[in-house]
Amino acid sequence: MPAESILVAAGFLVRYGALSIWPLIPVTVIAATLGNYGAYGLGSRFGHLVPLHWGRWIGITASRLEKTDRFFKRHGPVAVMLGRFLVPLRQLQGYVAGNAKMGFWRFAWWSFLGAVAWVLVWGAGSWWVAGYVPLA
Repeated sequence: MPAESILVAAGFLVRYGALSIWPLIPVTVIAATLGNYGAYGLGSRFGHLVPLHWGRWIGITASRLEKTDRFFKRHGPVAVMLGRFLVPLRQLQGYVAGNAKMGFWRFAWWSFLGAVAWVLVWGAGSWWVAGYVPLA
């Protein structure tokens, strides 16, 4: 199930009193952050090996991977934080950052900040929308 769906459902449940917001925020931030850390570990471990082997079917080439590495070296923190809000980048950013050898602690900090922003935007947004949706 996509994470946005879970956050939207949780926002509605908080709005109607079925869930408390205080345990929900840290749990969802931790889950989002740990998922990215795992992807970072895979990227730093396997590097270009996996994308070059399997990516040829979808147009991934060595030159495109090098461009991505250069981009992450220059704009890594912004890409990690704001990439949370772009569906394909959110799933790939941890792997790409690890592959590009972005330092783990730098990645971890920006990933955490991005997760906090992402959870608050989706959670607060769905909580707000739930106020306009009648229960019955």
